[in-house]
Amino acid sequence: MIITTRAIVLNQLRYGDNSLIVDMYTEKMGRQTAFIKGAYGKKSRTRSAMFQPLHMIETDLHHRVNRQMQRISNAQIYYAFQNIQYNPVKGCIAIFIAEVLYKTLKEEEANQELFDFLVNAIQTLDLNECGTANFHIAFLVHYSRHLGFYLKYDNLTPKLAEISFDNLNTLQIDRNQRNNIIEYLLQRYSTHVENFGKLKSLSVLQTVFL
Repeated sequence: MIITTRAIVLNQLRYGDNSLIVDMYTEKMGRQTAFIKGAYGKKSRTRSAMFQPLHMIETDLHHRVNRQMQRISNAQIYYAFQNIQYNPVKGCIAIFIAEVLYKTLKEEEANQELFDFLVNAIQTLDLNECGTANFHIAFLVHYSRHLGFYLKYDNLTPKLAEISFDNLNTLQIDRNQRNNIIEYLLQRYSTHVENFGKLKSLSVLQTVFL
């Protein structure tokens, strides 16, 4: 069965000389892993560049029940980034968020509310000019609600309970405070999400905000 669906790319792994294995979160099928043959070929309709972390695509997914890896025959970008690919800070935040999603999105079923939240969050990161340094804090706080353990308050800073994508610049904190908050939030994620572990992208993200 071929299902046309929007999807958010979580991770890609090169397979062989010219193919890809891609993990993505789809609008209609939840978390899916797909094989893309010939993604590095010059004439391929599904070029590898469109499967970077957090890229939002529309794809034809050849889906078979009880099959661990599906197949993609066609894909195109449905939202083209305006700033993320040109802004190193936003690029590092995007990689960080993609890794968080890769470790936490596990359900293979549709969740429209969650999908819409993620689309809005990614577009906000791409387009907003103010408060970028605090974006990943707001994301972790509000994403936790969709995972069932809303981190609406902690004793690190009262303002954390009020942060949203619309008021990122109101959280006035320095580098050390930001790192402490992120580590605290990730500890909470590790408590609630099985096999969450450590994030490889965290050290790079912390370096960006030196």
